Amino acid sequence: MVELSKRPMLVLIASHGEWVGRSVESVLELNGFTVLRVAGGRRALDLARRVNPDALLLDDTLTEMGGVEVCRALRDDPLFDHSIPIFVTSPAPASNRLRLTAYEAGAWDFCSQPLDVETLLLKLNTYVRARRRLEDVQASSLIDPLTGLYSAYGLQQWAEQLGARASRKHEPFACVAVTSTVTDGAPTGKPASTELTYMADICRAQSRKSDIVGYVGESRFAILAPDTDETGARQFVGRLTRAVTRTSSAIDLDQPYAGLHAGFYAVPDFSAAGVDAHEVVRRAKAALQHAQKQMEGKRISGAFSFSELPIS
Repeated sequence: MVELSKRPMLVLIASHGEWVGRSVESVLELNGFTVLRVAGGRRALDLARRVNPDALLLDDTLTEMGGVEVCRALRDDPLFDHSIPIFVTSPAPASNRLRLTAYEAGAWDFCSQPLDVETLLLKLNTYVRARRRLEDVQASSLIDPLTGLYSAYGLQQWAEQLGARASRKHEPFACVAVTSTVTDGAPTGKPASTELTYMADICRAQSRKSDIVGYVGESRFAILAPDTDETGARQFVGRLTRAVTRTSSAIDLDQPYAGLHAGFYAVPDFSAAGVDAHEVVRRAKAALQHAQKQMEGKRISGAFSFSELPIS
């Protein structure tokens, strides 16, 4: 597995002043950082949630919403990675009250203009190294802390074990990947973490004791199903779809769930399949991705087997 610490370091800069933003961007790029720069607070908030930067630099005089407001919104977002260091900057010497407000909002550091670039670089490198180390540790954790299910890494470990057994016994083997039609796009007015917990509970309840349920990120779940052929995988998808439709009102969503997007891959004899266990998971996820594309914008269920995907 490639360590997460090997990827380029990405810093999101949100600056109201063009000259200040460009000057900081230039210094960071000269020191090995990749920089994404925006001018508005709402745009910064959106990107911070989507691009997973290694650090944020937020000007407190941003348009629409200031850096402290952006920081507070991210602090209260359960799906934002709170190991990402956030710097709030001020274009002028700031009062102690403003500094304390920034720290209360979740800022890791507060810097007044003109920036002490040398100190900023030292702090950035220290914070990013610590975050990368944490990411590496989390990536090798068996349990996903958000859902309590197996993590992508944990799922890989189980896939190897179950695949080895299926190969020895010439048994069927399947993987089913799912996401809800609401979690996959339409807002509900409820926290995204509530929807993930709901879907995690559905996957647990409908799986057999022998199945392994994992959360693989981006609101997607994968279930390893030993001794399950394609017919069994389709039946499992049907159970999940009916359960979601039947119980969607249980979490009082503003818009009820219409069903699932699902993808699956199953073989009748794993020893003769010519693929390893990791490929079984990858193909199920590819089938799910195809289902999402085919059903995009439609509030109905859709399920595809990997064997039904068009040959590219």
